[in-house]
Amino acid sequence: MVARNIMFMLVSMGLATIVACVSSQPERSTSPASPIEFSDAATAENSDRSDRPDTKIISLSVEGETTEIELDLFENDAFPFTTYYPTQDLIPEVISSSEGMSVRFYFSPMGTKNEKAYIQFFVPTRSASIEQIQELILGDRGLLIRNQWELLDRTDIVSYPWANEKLMYQQPTGRESIVGAIYIGEENGQGFYVLTHYPAEYGDGFEPRSNIVLENVQFEE
Repeated sequence: MVARNIMFMLVSMGLATIVACVSSQPERSTSPASPIEFSDAATAENSDRSDRPDTKIISLSVEGETTEIELDLFENDAFPFTTYYPTQDLIPEVISSSEGMSVRFYFSPMGTKNEKAYIQFFVPTRSASIEQIQELILGDRGLLIRNQWELLDRTDIVSYPWANEKLMYQQPTGRESIVGAIYIGEENGQGFYVLTHYPAEYGDGFEPRSNIVLENVQFEE
């Protein structure tokens, strides 16, 4: 009788131990694991930014000779677009003022920027229409008059899809003739302009490189 009681006590203690062990295990969640949710969120956030590669190689033909050149991606939160520029030939410089934001790509084939030859993008601080951008350029206090640039031609036939209008100009004063073009565009209700500025004698070397910058412009959707 005593042996049976002892056996019953041992079995009861074993069952209690098993129940205690099972009760101490954490409950499993039926929701997705947090690392997966975080990864999905990060992917969604990155999809809003440019997925263009940081660099790329293209073939460029200058004065009858074709060579491969490396391009760097220009991407800056202050501007609603990205583009590519020749790494060895242009130096980008961002300029901020009360009127707006500019970036100039200075011609620098020798490694030093040439302030007479550049491509400039200008985005006003405040929202501006096409008409207001035209006034900034052609008005009584506009870009052409302030810089003593002479308007040579004006057309709405432009090879770049982001541009609505092209104005050709020259600056005949001084020892060398400065020439260039001004492109007026509008994206998502925001007007802007892009211009080229260079000595006429630089044309063969500067124009193919400036064309790379202009034809690679891509606005954020």
